[in-house]
Amino acid sequence: MNNKFNWQSFISIGLLLSFLIMLVSGIVLYIAPEGSLSRWIGWDILNLSKKQWEYQHTIFSYLFILFSIFHVFKINWSYLISYFVVEKFKMINLKEIIVAVVITVFIFMGTLFNWSPFKNVIQFGNKISDSYAEDIEMPNIPDAEKLSLNDFALKAFNISYTDLVSNLEKFDFDKVDENSTVIDFCNLNNITPEEFYLSFL
Repeated sequence: MNNKFNWQSFISIGLLLSFLIMLVSGIVLYIAPEGSLSRWIGWDILNLSKKQWEYQHTIFSYLFILFSIFHVFKINWSYLISYFVVEKFKMINLKEIIVAVVITVFIFMGTLFNWSPFKNVIQFGNKISDSYAEDIEMPNIPDAEKLSLNDFALKAFNISYTDLVSNLEKFDFDKVDENSTVIDFCNLNNITPEEFYLSFL
């Protein structure tokens, strides 16, 4: 039995797993609602909020890059270099290199300048994301869920914090603190900011 650690298998499996998590998190973020809206309605998939999916996507992107570096330098360095070897002033696989570079530049520029079909892909994702806002009650206040309860009472309901507390007591909400943000208060009471807001309308 060979007990020697197989770096090629380890790197390949690590690449596959990090790619799969990046794929799933990328699809989730593609259809996710805008940040403030996702917090307002308590949006999640598999019990993970949009912010938590963003964290997963970021960390596993870095992990994928790390595994890719090991894959290039530990496993495929000699093969990669061979693609650029000069033989009689001509590079091997020159056609493949040019095609890969052209496709990469084209997609980058097409996305940057909003060309079709790239803009259609973006618009489709935006359409899904925007659909979450239909029939949602939100105050016309930027990032309302980040306001303190005191500020939220004044700006959203035009009432004092004392009046807000009196109303909250009717619903048996606890852990009320005027300096607590709306989102923190809602998380502690297992409701969404939207449900909290609607309870006063």
